[in-house]
Order: sequence, then structure tokens, then C-alpha cells
Amino acid sequence: MNIKSLITLFAAGLFTAAVALAADPAPVTLVGAGQCAKCSLGLTDTCQNVVVVTKDGKDQIYFLTQNDLSQKFHDNICTETKQIKVVGTVKEVAGKMEITPTSIELVKK
Repeated sequence: MNIKSLITLFAAGLFTAAVALAADPAPVTLVGAGQCAKCSLGLTDTCQNVVVVTKDGKDQIYFLTQNDLSQKFHDNICTETKQIKVVGTVKEVAGKMEITPTSIELVKK
């Protein structure tokens, strides 16, 4: 293999790595009011966890995706708003913010 081929192969590898990193957003930590989108906020027809984060005097609602972790945690906040900490990846879906949680916990007072 000549030097030109090695350089081309190396550049292709760097490009592939850059695309993979750009496609995989970094995890974020959100702390706010954990609530049920249906029972507390009336935003959905079925129960779904949300975390309401207040920043600069404005509330931002993040819907938690319905993965196993989120579904198991739901009973903690379905009928009562509690402070929670959620770690996961955030993206905008159909005009609303969504977080796919990798960790959810109640914030201890």
C-alpha cells in the first residue's frame, strides 16, 4: 500500500468517526418538576413522564421516552409532582423536546 492510499484510508476513517460522534448526542442532566403529562398537565391521552425545567424564568417541558426505565419510574410522579433528576439524550420530536433517560431519580431534599 502506498502513502497516498494510507492517507486516503486515514481520512476516510476520521470522517466516519466524526459522523458517528455527531449522530450520537452527549448526555445531559435535567433537574426539575417530575409530573405526569396526562394526570398533572392534561397534555396527553395516556400517562407519560415529563420533567419541567425552569430556565431564565421560562418553563420547558421535556417528555421522557417510554422506555423500561421511564415506565418503572412513573408511579413515583403520576399523582404527585416531585423534583427529579434525569440523565439522558435530548432531541426535538414533532415540535416538542424529548429525553431518552438512562437514569432517573428523586431529588432528595
